[in-house]
Amino acid sequence: MDKNRIYGDGNVFLESITDFQNIETSRMLQSNCLSIKFVNNGNKTAIINGFTLGTNETLEIRQQSGFLDRTQYQITFANEAGDPDVDVIRILPKNQSSV
Repeated sequence: MDKNRIYGDGNVFLESITDFQNIETSRMLQSNCLSIKFVNNGNKTAIINGFTLGTNETLEIRQQSGFLDRTQYQITFANEAGDPDVDVIRILPKNQSSV
């Protein structure tokens, strides 16, 4: 085995895939990704781990090269009139995906 991989030097993740999900009900989402983006396309306020995301607002979190985000994100919606609709876009290392 290449000693650079043993010690974590260099780019460990050589391939990635993009995963798209649409969230319309409150739920937990395990990230396991290099980057994650939440886009509130609904007309109801979304709350991501306590961070308020208004209509048409975006929250994006990116990791440094070679690092994985292992955060569990709790996605909920404010108790107000409107339609909940959050798109989640994740960049996953191929070995973390189900594909």
